[in-house]
Amino acid sequence: MAGLSIHLLGPPFIEHPTGAGRQPRGRKAWGLLAYLLLHRTPTPRSQLAAMLFPDADDPLGALRWHLSDLRRVLGPGTVLQGDPLTLRLPPSSDYDADTSDPHSTTSPLSTELLDGLGFADCPGFDIWLTVERHRLRHFVETLTYENGLEALAEGNTDEAVRLAGQAVALDPLNADFHALLVRALVASGDRAGARHQAGACKRFFEEHLGSGLPAEVQQALAAPDTLASALPATPLTVRSYLEAAESCLSAGATAPALAHLRVAGGLAQRTGNRGLQAEAELALASALIHGTGGRGAEVAASLYRVLSLARDGEPAVRSAAYRELGFLAVQRGFPASALRWLTQATTTAAGLAGETARALGVRGMLATDTADYPAALAALNESLRLASAVPGARQEAFARAMLGRVHLLTGDTPAAALELDRSLGIITAEHWTAFRPFVESLRSEVLLAAVHVQEAEDLADHATALAETSGDRCYLDAATHAKAEALRTKGDDVGARRWIARGLRPDPWYRWFRGRNLDLACTLFLSAEPYRATRFAEELGALSSRYGHDELTVRAYSTRAVLGDAAAATAIPLLADRIRNPLLTEHLARRNQLKHLPADTRSSITR
Repeated sequence: MAGLSIHLLGPPFIEHPTGAGRQPRGRKAWGLLAYLLLHRTPTPRSQLAAMLFPDADDPLGALRWHLSDLRRVLGPGTVLQGDPLTLRLPPSSDYDADTSDPHSTTSPLSTELLDGLGFADCPGFDIWLTVERHRLRHFVETLTYENGLEALAEGNTDEAVRLAGQAVALDPLNADFHALLVRALVASGDRAGARHQAGACKRFFEEHLGSGLPAEVQQALAAPDTLASALPATPLTVRSYLEAAESCLSAGATAPALAHLRVAGGLAQRTGNRGLQAEAELALASALIHGTGGRGAEVAASLYRVLSLARDGEPAVRSAAYRELGFLAVQRGFPASALRWLTQATTTAAGLAGETARALGVRGMLATDTADYPAALAALNESLRLASAVPGARQEAFARAMLGRVHLLTGDTPAAALELDRSLGIITAEHWTAFRPFVESLRSEVLLAAVHVQEAEDLADHATALAETSGDRCYLDAATHAKAEALRTKGDDVGARRWIARGLRPDPWYRWFRGRNLDLACTLFLSAEPYRATRFAEELGALSSRYGHDELTVRAYSTRAVLGDAAAATAIPLLADRIRNPLLTEHLARRNQLKHLPADTRSSITR
């Protein structure tokens, strides 16, 4: 039997299986329904009543009335009860803002949650709704873009052009969306259309950002029509170039490795061997991601081609492609997509311990970024267990480093020190210099927590030098945070503010780390330049809510609350209620103290 179909994106309405049916009465009822469907943690009635009915004589009575109305609207089979409140819809019901189901958002141009409804008289709820609108808009944009990539990989260029055009319309300042549209036009044979679109992109970016044509679009426009090579296209030749590229990457020589991989890809295409083509495409995509910070349409399109080529091929190749897509989604702040890709990676890797360990390592990164620390620990410990049973120690070093990161963020510094030191020991034995600056940056912060300030600063300096040598923006942002924290602990706030500015450059490789740097900037400017702290907090709140970085969202609003935003203070318990982190609890308690202090006395507490 068909159930209800609840539409929250665009102007809200409910489709009943019998046709005509009741609708919720008024915006507060719609707000309540949206909250109960989208908020992942049951909420106490008193908190929900205060948030939605702050001016009512009897807030709990108003909540009871609206709950009764929703029960009548949703009909038999609905479970809406308890304190805290839980909602379970009738069987076979669905709602279009369900990010766990990529097919739930059927209308990509209707991205606004509860479109047309305003809640300015409910400031706490209004902030929650703003955060959810950012998250869902980002989800729909990402889904449209990924569907376009899939269509392009399958050779359905008309559909790719259509979806890419929709993605550009949704976010015209996203260079990857423009690059996909240009690539789709080139693939369809419409070179003139591709040049026209690139020109329109260039003018738009010049007008709105003061910059020229993005590099991603330039690369898309330069994509060759045909592949030409004088080399013999045999499996042996392809593998020789793949092996040469692997040797270059191991030595840190990224540029020649990429040249070898592009030749290997061209030769593999000429062989007509789909498995070999998939292997070469995967090697190139992985090198672009981990060697040059490739995060755009070129590398994503390569990974989609791998999946198309390897549909019936080696599970290890398909699992690795899913994992790399998940890794990209984690670093770009697409948590729903990341979870989907990583679930497919682990499913495809069944029986392959090494691939499963690598996929779980990225799953742990995702859970850490989204502040689900128990899930992060579970994934990373299982990754560590599996990694110990396969040849090679680098995955163990990675898993231990990520475990150290979780312990650092949650205040368990002895455990963080233990894992990070073990990771550094493996890195030394493996001569894995490229990964060292990341682990040293985290270890520096653990030293700070133990008040070994000079040792922490020295280690941060070493990590910075290594990251600058390799050009890795992710590791450089991590090292910049560690250095700024060391200077702040020493009392050099001016130096700390100068350093953190280096970690706020646009176009980061890993958006969570830039968000963490924005959070530190909020603290560093809170007393000295409150207006800049406000700007940083507004930027952090807008971006972290889009990217699903829940703890960073809470921290952004905690800065706004200190600076006098009463609505932000109201929303914080709601935004933080699912996060289990004692360090965050301490942070919010300190920020609550600061609200009651004069601005000129805050610096001693924020240090």
